[in-house]
Amino acid sequence: MTARPALIDTNILCYALDTSDPVKRAVAADLLSQCWRSEIDLSVSVQNLAEFSVVMTEKVKNPVPDETVIRFIRNIASFDGWTIISYDAETILDALNIQKNYSLHFWDALLAATMRQHSIESIFTEDSHFNKVSWIKTINPFQPDKSSRNE
Repeated sequence: MTARPALIDTNILCYALDTSDPVKRAVAADLLSQCWRSEIDLSVSVQNLAEFSVVMTEKVKNPVPDETVIRFIRNIASFDGWTIISYDAETILDALNIQKNYSLHFWDALLAATMRQHSIESIFTEDSHFNKVSWIKTINPFQPDKSSRNE
């Protein structure tokens, strides 16, 4: 089976536009640019896109205009290099089990369950709690070695 494109976590999407950390912004923007240049394919969950829109318009120190967020999401939705994944009621039930078994917050468990539903094994994130999940390979683009394998 061919590996599905790695998922981009919300924090990476946010860093690509957030001006508060120029170093992380450059790394995140470069990763996303690789997708826009068709050098790599990436996946993103509708959950990530929803979280991104809330964080970037309401929670960051320098909120991004709604129009910019809308354009960013539309660009992702219309570009073939991005695979947008979603979830259903069964995924939510799986997330509840993941939450209990791996001691994750529900929203992280839902993302893990959504990844499993779509056979995605890797996630670009700086959140180390995904390391608890045995079938997920975390890739932290801000770390020198960039990845860790959960076995």
